[in-house]
Amino acid sequence: MSLRTRLMLLSGLWILLIVIFFNWFIYYYILKKTTDNEVRQLWNKAKIILRDTEIHHPANWNSGQLQQYLESDSLIRIISPDGAVRAQVSASEELSAHPATYRSQYHTVVQNELGLLLLFIQVPIVGKNNVQIGLLELGKGLNVVAAFMELLVAGLTVTTGSVLLFSPIVGFFYTKALVRPIRQLLETMRTIRSKGDFILLRPQFTTKKDELGELGRTFNEMIMRLQENDRRQKHFVADASHELKTPLTVIESYTSLLRRWGSRDPAIRQEALNAIHSETVRLKELIDALLRMAEVERLVEPELHPVRIAELIRSTAEQMRRAFGRDIIVRIGSEETQCSGDAARLKQLLIILLDNATKYSQKNVIVECEEEERYVVIRVMDQGMGIPPEELPLLFERFYRVDKARSRGTGGSGLGLAIAKQIVELHQGSIRLDSEEGKGTMATVKLLKSSLISFQ
Repeated sequence: MSLRTRLMLLSGLWILLIVIFFNWFIYYYILKKTTDNEVRQLWNKAKIILRDTEIHHPANWNSGQLQQYLESDSLIRIISPDGAVRAQVSASEELSAHPATYRSQYHTVVQNELGLLLLFIQVPIVGKNNVQIGLLELGKGLNVVAAFMELLVAGLTVTTGSVLLFSPIVGFFYTKALVRPIRQLLETMRTIRSKGDFILLRPQFTTKKDELGELGRTFNEMIMRLQENDRRQKHFVADASHELKTPLTVIESYTSLLRRWGSRDPAIRQEALNAIHSETVRLKELIDALLRMAEVERLVEPELHPVRIAELIRSTAEQMRRAFGRDIIVRIGSEETQCSGDAARLKQLLIILLDNATKYSQKNVIVECEEEERYVVIRVMDQGMGIPPEELPLLFERFYRVDKARSRGTGGSGLGLAIAKQIVELHQGSIRLDSEEGKGTMATVKLLKSSLISFQ
């Protein structure tokens, strides 16, 4: 069963239940109000009758005494304590057939006998010393009320039938308007699945200020993100293929050269071996960078703990100093400075930034760490050749290099800063590059303090 059919059936059922409930409510509300009005009239008549002092003397009880109070379609009678009818006047056989019952308290009853509504009230008759000496009973046939209620039932029945007749028509157009955007969304998804294209929903679907419009906007945002991820992935695959192809081509060329001339010419053999070794090392570094990037991308929710960042900076700088034989100056504002994060990832971040700084600068590298109101700020500064301003926004793209020939000479793969950005984003921080050609480059990283990190 389709969603549209289910909605039509459910809406029709709810409408039917609501109509039945309100019909029942209206019927019994009007019946009660009209009956209460008749009851008040009978009580008023009973008070008038009881004002007659002769009513309070059993010797004076007779039908003639009650005749003056009789109206059409009504009954008046007096019942003695032994249950006998001492006086009675009636204008209705149905009322007269009602059995006489003696009670010692006030009583009201409405009976429905063969479609006739009969109303009875009973009022104790009190004599001397406030002792009950009899019971005054008044009855009235509610023929007018019954006729009115029959007319009301007929009207409510017609109304219910009309609702049942027109509710499917209304439900058809209602569900059509409701399901149309969902069908459009479904058709768009099927088209994307069959053709593999990224298709956005039309504006008439996404501009609505309701939940369906929000659904459409969310869908379009998801498609645009998937499209961007697809573009980046294709770009990444193309760049990775190119980067992998270059060293493999060099290795293949020098291997062929070795096969043809290496055995006869030691100089060629040495040159080929050096080139193959160099390209093999670069190929290994490239593959390691790709694996590190894949590992960072898999780390969706890292376990964050308080990290003594000053100690981590000093130890990492010392390792890089020994590896490169370069001076790295460390300036720490407070040795107690802590940020929340994954120590291994943060160390990887520092290695990437220090590695770039030492590769592209022959002078000392400076690392600073200080606290701000909400952040721990780390700055890595070199005094190298610098980067053109127009290139700065592109440096975090995968495989992007300002000078590819120069980067290959230093062994760069163009993946370091992309990995660094991913690590910082996983820590809910930010990274920025500032540079001036001929003066150097500064990388600024901001990480939340350990007391402000969000673990959601």
